[in-house]
Amino acid sequence: MRLSLARVKQSEGNVLDFKFEENIRQIKVKQEDLNFAEPVRVEGRVENIGDRILEVQGSIKTSVEDSCYRCLAKIRVNLNISFCFKFSDVPIEFDEEEIIPFSGDEIELRPYILNEIILNWPGQILCKPDCKGICPHCGANLNITACHCKDEEIDPRLSVLKQFLERD
Repeated sequence: MRLSLARVKQSEGNVLDFKFEENIRQIKVKQEDLNFAEPVRVEGRVENIGDRILEVQGSIKTSVEDSCYRCLAKIRVNLNISFCFKFSDVPIEFDEEEIIPFSGDEIELRPYILNEIILNWPGQILCKPDCKGICPHCGANLNITACHCKDEEIDPRLSVLKQFLERD
C-alpha cells in the first residue's frame, strides 16, 4: 500500500485519488488472531493542504471471521472504517493534531491502515444483540436449545439472605 506523492507535493491544492486491495491473512488484536475473510480494500484521496502538509483521507473495507463472545458461534464481521492522516516531510509542531513525519516521495500506508483496523475493532462481537450465550454447567448453546440445568449456586456474599428467606 505504497502511495507515490511526487506530483502531489509540488504545489498546494494538488490532489491524488487512490485505491488499494491487499490480501492480509491475519493480525493480532487483544491477544487473539483476526482472520480476514476477504482482501482489505482501501480507497481515498491525498491532498496538499499547504505548509508542506499532505492530508490522506479515505475508507477501509473488509470482513473478518471471528467468534461470538457469548456463544462462540462463528460469525463474519464487516468493517467500514473512515480515516484521516496528515503527513509532512518537515518537522512540524501542532498541539491539536498529529502530523506524521515522512521522507522521500512515497508513504507506506499499510501500518497506518492496520492500526486503524485494530483501533476500531469492537470490544465485543455478538452473533446477535440478544445472544443468550452458553450454559455454564452443560455448555449448551442457549440460542439453539433450552437446557434443563438448575442453577442453585448462590453467591457466598448473599447466602445470609437465603437463610433469611428460609426462616419465613
